[in-house]
Amino acid sequence: MVARSARRQEQLTLARELRAQGKPVRAVAELLREQYGVNARVAMRLAHSWGQADVATEWNRRWPDEPKTFKNISYWENWPSRTGYAPSLTVLDRLAQLYGCDVTDLLTGWGEHRHRDPVAGANAEPAGPIPGTTSAALAWHLDNLDLPELTRAIADWSPQLPARRRRSLLLKLSTAAAMAAQGSAERPPTPVLGAAPSLDELAGLWDSRYTFSSTGRGVELTHTYQIGLRIERGKLIGRSLPTELGILELELAAAGLLITGSWTEHTSPTGYYRGAVYHGVLQLVLDPTGRSMTGQWLGPDRHFAINAGPWTLHRSPAVPTKGS
Repeated sequence: MVARSARRQEQLTLARELRAQGKPVRAVAELLREQYGVNARVAMRLAHSWGQADVATEWNRRWPDEPKTFKNISYWENWPSRTGYAPSLTVLDRLAQLYGCDVTDLLTGWGEHRHRDPVAGANAEPAGPIPGTTSAALAWHLDNLDLPELTRAIADWSPQLPARRRRSLLLKLSTAAAMAAQGSAERPPTPVLGAAPSLDELAGLWDSRYTFSSTGRGVELTHTYQIGLRIERGKLIGRSLPTELGILELELAAAGLLITGSWTEHTSPTGYYRGAVYHGVLQLVLDPTGRSMTGQWLGPDRHFAINAGPWTLHRSPAVPTKGS
């Protein structure tokens, strides 16, 4: 413990001396990282001669609504070890603001695999984006960010899109994500949650009901449709009859009692939403009797905020026939 404390004091003293000599904080952090083998986030903090509690205090001064402790700073600094937690893009951006650096300065040394290229070698400069880098980064963000953080990250990124086409491009992105989700369902599903009725038994008329909050009217509303589900390409496909609300479309895949898919609602041209089209994903659990499905929907509103709410489907009562 004494040796570790003395080493830390040595690092802090060196950082103060280098800054007194006029060295930029970024250069000080790089030297600390190389000389002591600390990661980029620890090096940048030491370059300011701060302890983890100092960072937490400065964080809380700037963002009092989202307070942090030294333990949070420790978790972010220990990542990617097992004792650490991956910092989100929002966290990295705020740390960069505190340290007066770029987000990339806090990730130096992580995810750098160019030296493994047997042809180009460690010193080669790529002619363009490294194949797989974008998809790998996207997969990492989706796996490590929770939904609010991912929404904020997209909101922060969206101003880079052309202003006139921003809405249509974001909707395009949302549609592509829904289609990719459906594409993954083309693979043979792994049964979960037990056995389920066959798709033939699930085809037919269903009463669909979902609840959402209308921010414009400040109320919670429920939309109800009757929709007929048919089997197509190994999925349940449905489109409701037009109502005063609009038209609802569903595309669902079954894996045991778990029903997953996408929804699209074409609102009525004469209604409150004036013909707007909304879409998203939903996941339902099927009652073992095959008479109802209960779960949640997820999708963006007109302001591109991701919302969620309950969704249920119940088998429509059989219509009596003559003579019955």
